[in-house]
Amino acid sequence: VPSLLRLLFCGLFVGSHAMTVNTDTNALPFPWDKIRLPETVKPQHYDLLIHPNLTSLTFTGVVQILIEVEQDTRAIILHSKNLQISKAQLLGSRHPQDLQTSEFEAYEQIALFSDGFTFEKGNHVVHLEFYANLSDSFHGFYKGRYTTNSGEVRMMASTQFEPTHARAAFPCFDEPAFKANFTIRVRRESRHISISNMPKLRTVEMADGLLEDQFDTTVKMSTYLVAFIISDLQSISKKSQHGVEISVYTVPEKISQAEYALNTAVTLLDFYDDYFDIPYPLPKHDLAAIPDFQSGAMENWGLSTYRESGLLFDPEKSSSSDKLGITKVIAHELAHQWFGNLVTMQWWNDLWLNEGFAKFMEYVSVNITHPELQVDDYFLEKCFTAMSVDSLTSSHPISTPVENPAEISEMFDDVSYRKGACILNMLRDFLTPEAFKYGIIHYLKTHSYQNTVNAHLWESLTNICTSDELDSGRLKLDGFCSKSRAESPASKWFMEDSVDVQAIMDTWTLQEGFPLITVEVKGQEVTLKQDTSSFLWQVPLTYITSHSSAVQRFLLKSEKDVLYLPKKVDWIKFNVDLRGYYIVHYKSGGWDALINQLQQNHSVFSSNDRASLIHDIFQLVSIEKIPLDKALNLSLYLSKESEIMPVTQGFNELVPLYKLMEKRNMEELENQLKGHLVKLFKTLIDRQSWSDDGSVSERMLRNYLLLFACIRRYPSCISTATRLFQQWKESDGKMWLPTDVSLVVYTEGARTDEGWDFLLEKYKRSVSPSEKWIIKAALSYSPLAHKLQWLLERTIEGEIIKTQDLPSLVISVSKNPKGFKLAWDFLKTSLLAVETPIDPKIRLLKTDQNQMQCVESQTLSHTMAVLTQDSHCGEVCHSLCCCHLDHF
Repeated sequence: VPSLLRLLFCGLFVGSHAMTVNTDTNALPFPWDKIRLPETVKPQHYDLLIHPNLTSLTFTGVVQILIEVEQDTRAIILHSKNLQISKAQLLGSRHPQDLQTSEFEAYEQIALFSDGFTFEKGNHVVHLEFYANLSDSFHGFYKGRYTTNSGEVRMMASTQFEPTHARAAFPCFDEPAFKANFTIRVRRESRHISISNMPKLRTVEMADGLLEDQFDTTVKMSTYLVAFIISDLQSISKKSQHGVEISVYTVPEKISQAEYALNTAVTLLDFYDDYFDIPYPLPKHDLAAIPDFQSGAMENWGLSTYRESGLLFDPEKSSSSDKLGITKVIAHELAHQWFGNLVTMQWWNDLWLNEGFAKFMEYVSVNITHPELQVDDYFLEKCFTAMSVDSLTSSHPISTPVENPAEISEMFDDVSYRKGACILNMLRDFLTPEAFKYGIIHYLKTHSYQNTVNAHLWESLTNICTSDELDSGRLKLDGFCSKSRAESPASKWFMEDSVDVQAIMDTWTLQEGFPLITVEVKGQEVTLKQDTSSFLWQVPLTYITSHSSAVQRFLLKSEKDVLYLPKKVDWIKFNVDLRGYYIVHYKSGGWDALINQLQQNHSVFSSNDRASLIHDIFQLVSIEKIPLDKALNLSLYLSKESEIMPVTQGFNELVPLYKLMEKRNMEELENQLKGHLVKLFKTLIDRQSWSDDGSVSERMLRNYLLLFACIRRYPSCISTATRLFQQWKESDGKMWLPTDVSLVVYTEGARTDEGWDFLLEKYKRSVSPSEKWIIKAALSYSPLAHKLQWLLERTIEGEIIKTQDLPSLVISVSKNPKGFKLAWDFLKTSLLAVETPIDPKIRLLKTDQNQMQCVESQTLSHTMAVLTQDSHCGEVCHSLCCCHLDHF
């Protein structure tokens, strides 16, 4: 009896969660009760046929999966979501055996079984036929469309499978560790083409007049990297130095904007091939600009996909920030071909091994291949952004346990991407760039076509000096593999004992937040202390002093330690160039000495050091370690500043002060502070020309400053922008405007109904993604509330402004002082009431609207990012452009 009771209890428990295809009341419960698939059945090869119908917007498919069963089982469990399985069979040497299917919708799983049958240990082939509608969202196998210049609407179908959406296109083992080979065939009409991960081997004409494209078999890879597109896209191609055929696909009318991306991809793929010392393993790589695409980009192996604004460059209309953004996003996706594709995290809790590395390699690669873009100037901002998120109580460790698709989606955030990149940059500085490089090469070579966890990376970076696979002579770099580095009396960077990379890095990946280091100097003695209210880190400290610009190093392993200087100093500055992921508080006159140096000669510090001093002191104000007047005193030096990162960081810290007054109706104080900011940067503003002259950083700073000046109603800026807009309007938009100031001109023009309407017409007609992005930003910056409301409503419809742009538009309007309430009301009412492609996440918000009542603009921005899983999108926001108004 007890055994029967236990069996009944188990059946009730599993059955309450399970949904079966068979409606028979005697049907057995679903035979698996875990959200992760069994590890005893592994796919080896998929033979997949996909046939989309772009008229009925449906698709059918057939998949044969070669599986390895490691122990006898009564059922095969795999993933399937919103697919109708019409046939399931086990293929054998004699004749196919029909299989029954049972579905567990809550876990997006199906079971294949047959009464009285056991799948014995060994290899088997299962055959599944299925059909479904093309998805209305931007995930899975989804429908898209675009409108030609003549007004014709054309349909296409494309894929976005990361993280858990391959299961919505075909039944599969949809977890990253279940790597397999894929042989893909696509049936289509003759007016379309198809592309996939691998080159097309042949096209076969079918009896019904359809064509079947048959693609070569892929390398071993995870399901989320599978991709196929059916469309009428056109391409241009070029071979890399290593013989890889690289192509860029766009809609026909935009093919002229593909050349920059093609040349950039060739350069970067060759760079990675050499840098990693591992040949790119596929014969081709396609980059496709998809008209309907919500993420910023996706690294599908051999077929990376992008928003049009993230790939297409118009030499006449794209700005310097467009070029920088496009180059970085291509660098990111191509880095994934090694980090993520060749070597993949075991599970989504270590997503940062993919995304943190790709974000980090953006800067390493572009700094070398495109030095003119000055990409190093912008790495600092990534770390500041990561810290702003990581300081919240809602933050999480870089490596965090996750199970279900909703939890997995939440991992695609600034912690995985930006903090991951920042701690890798810190580790690179700690180990030296060369040693770090050889360590990651060892990691990639050791684990190619496999899956890894954090410990595998730390092991590769710890054992680089003893690796048999590398030339030991290459690693006698600055004495790295000897003990001589520990002999400096002012350094505890490398101790007598060996460096334990895992012990150090576990403190950065397994706990959230970052350390506050308090520094107190007394004579030659420097006392260092961690704020250990929550966690303890092992911190690779760097510092310079008033007597030496040579970077010194100290590994702080404990809560408190002391280092000794060779002589007394006027000041000491830690975290040189923000190489570390921590903030610093200088006690006992330390801040006063640094402020005095900034005011006397700020160029003693690098521009990154100046930006980090601004960042740190205002963070200390927010936690009441320092009075506001001291931070404001430091900021006064900005009247002499001319570099982009200190200037923009100054805005980042000072503007929220008057934003706070703005929300509290403290008008007099608000206007005083706004006037002070204009005065503080007046000299720098007056030096700006309305041109595209100068370096990339100078051009981006010009755009930033002039937009600030016009929004703050600085007379000379208003008059020039108004004049240029009027001339441009009178020419019916044909007059050329310098690309780096066009946003400023359009924003000024959008202040009137007539100017706003004219810009909207130009937006409708433009075929340049860069120009459309800038015009859309200007429209959202307008003070005309009725226009902002109209803009939000049109985005829901998706006719004039694509629904994929909804998150960025709501965020942009929310940062407009005239639009915050509109954006919030829109999010609460219109958006929650309308079925949209992001509806599944919106429904989650409906369950807790009370919690959404007291959101601020930053929270609204975060909310939209979470709703859409739009982490990549932020990286395509053309660097500073998309967040301008939030600063002003």
